[in-house]
Amino acid sequence: MMASGMLLEMDGWCERVGSAWTEKEAAHLLNRAAFSALPAEIEACLALGKEETVRRLIEGRSLTDEAVELPPIEEVVADGKPLKPDLISDQQLYWLYRMARSQAPLVEKMTLFWHGHFATSNQKVARVNLMVRQNEMFRAGALGNFRDLVLAVGKDPAMMVWLDVNSNKKGKPNENYAREVMELFTLGIGNYTEDDVKEAARAFTGWTVNRDTGEVTFNPKQHDNSVKHVLGRSGNFDETSLIDVLFEQKALSRFMAAKLLKFFAVGNPHPDWIEAVAEHFRTKSTVGEVLGNLFLSDEFYKPEYRLALVKSPAEYVAGILRTLNVPLSKGYVNLMRLMGQELYLPPNVAGWKGGESWLMSSLLVARFQFAQSVARKVKASELASAEYRPERKDSGEAWVELWAKKLGLWEIGEPTKRATAQYADETFVHAKQQTAGMRGLLQLLLISPEAQLK
Repeated sequence: MMASGMLLEMDGWCERVGSAWTEKEAAHLLNRAAFSALPAEIEACLALGKEETVRRLIEGRSLTDEAVELPPIEEVVADGKPLKPDLISDQQLYWLYRMARSQAPLVEKMTLFWHGHFATSNQKVARVNLMVRQNEMFRAGALGNFRDLVLAVGKDPAMMVWLDVNSNKKGKPNENYAREVMELFTLGIGNYTEDDVKEAARAFTGWTVNRDTGEVTFNPKQHDNSVKHVLGRSGNFDETSLIDVLFEQKALSRFMAAKLLKFFAVGNPHPDWIEAVAEHFRTKSTVGEVLGNLFLSDEFYKPEYRLALVKSPAEYVAGILRTLNVPLSKGYVNLMRLMGQELYLPPNVAGWKGGESWLMSSLLVARFQFAQSVARKVKASELASAEYRPERKDSGEAWVELWAKKLGLWEIGEPTKRATAQYADETFVHAKQQTAGMRGLLQLLLISPEAQLK
């Protein structure tokens, strides 16, 4: 990692590391690199400083030094019953639980990123254990070497079933995996030809998977050992040397830089910023190092990028579960489906479209229903506790300011402030019976425009 104040200069793109480090910058980082920005975490970030905060996120270390052991799925209870490993809906809920409780949130965030990048659906795989195995692979390699991850994905049982690798044989290649490894995983559309796909498919021949056991085997008799011509290179490529050819292409680093920036920084990144991050992608050995440079740069913290991305349903739900002390419910998974996202069940090989598509009116209704559901689950005794009560108990604005930060909303606009403060004043600030009004305020903050953004 670079020291504070060091300059990066790449093709005219210059950014200085060492900008302001206040609540707003820390909250922006956690909104992007984690699932929420809790007051205790913001306090820890300010005490640690920017560089140490980023280092801990990359290394998967707790910001607050809190040790949390995540129990196995069988020990997690929802609606009064233990979750079952062989149910995809229970695995979906367990992953949400991990996102909400993990002390290594960037690892979980990148696991979610890779799930969308290497999109694989249990609808076709139809083996929960293989989907979970793939998820664990993404988690293990979340911030590691990208080439190693691409190689691992090529022999991942769920991916092999998903893209029909068993039918990719000598003399009769199946192009599914070769196409997606170029189009969606490494290079992007326009950076290869149909002939490249056909030739690459031959390089991947010979591998099969037993979908019942997940055992992956190689049959030399079904592998095409002849010369292939891919992206201007010729050779007797196999599943490893073909990936090396892809990694020689500059398009790969640009493609991945753009995807990382769109996920973590801004929906439409400047070409110079893409090129700067692409240079890091080419020269750094891990994705963690690339993100470390990004999270330390001044450009990342520009005010216009704050609250400029829409939270996915997984980010929205996991963030709320992290901020509120509410029990797990299988209903959360159903509401996430209605929001447009089912973990382990992306809609197609390209994953979820994301962005503003998450905010279609038909999908927003489910977000509002989820907010209402969790607001009802917060115990009245908790709402009556000291941590939920501001010093100025007679001020609706004071209640809103305190509660917004408890929910990870460190920047809310004047319209939201006025509306929610007025609601608080009219429903519970000056009333004896306060619980219903408090739940209403909680719900209003959770459905505010700011709560949908990161």
